[in-house]
Amino acid sequence: MNLRTVTLNPWGALPGFRDLQREMSRLLESVPGNGNAARFPLVNVLADRNRAVLTAEIPGLEPGEIEINLLKNQLTIGGTIKRTEPEGEGVICLRNERASGSFSRTFTLPFEVEEGDITAKYDKGVLEVTLPRAEKSKPRTIQVIAG
Repeated sequence: MNLRTVTLNPWGALPGFRDLQREMSRLLESVPGNGNAARFPLVNVLADRNRAVLTAEIPGLEPGEIEINLLKNQLTIGGTIKRTEPEGEGVICLRNERASGSFSRTFTLPFEVEEGDITAKYDKGVLEVTLPRAEKSKPRTIQVIAG
C-alpha cells in the first residue's frame, strides 16, 4: 500500500483569504456580544454611603423606549435602537459604526436599594438612574462602651 501525505494550506489556495478573514473579524466586532459592542451602552456607576448613580450614553431614543428593571441588587437597562437606512436613489452606506438593534446590560450593585425611591432621567442622550441605598444596608457606627 502506497500512502501519500497531502498538506492543505488555505492561505496558498486562496490568496485573498487573509484579507477576507481580517475584514470579517472587523465586521464581527460590531455585532452585539462581540468586542466593544458588548459594552453598549457605555456607563459610569458612582456610589457613596447613601446612593449609587448610574449614567449611560444612549443616543437616539425616546425616554419611553428605555427599559429599566431592578431585581434584588441587579439593575438591568435595555432597549432597541432603530437602524437608519440611507434615503434616496443611488445612496449607499460607506461606513456604519453606530450600533442598532436590541441591547441589554446588567449591573450588580454593592448594596440593597430602596426600590420606591429610584429615579431615572434622560436628557440629551444620557440616562441617569439614581438608586438610594436601603436604610438597612447603610453602614452603621457601633459605639463601644466600657465594662
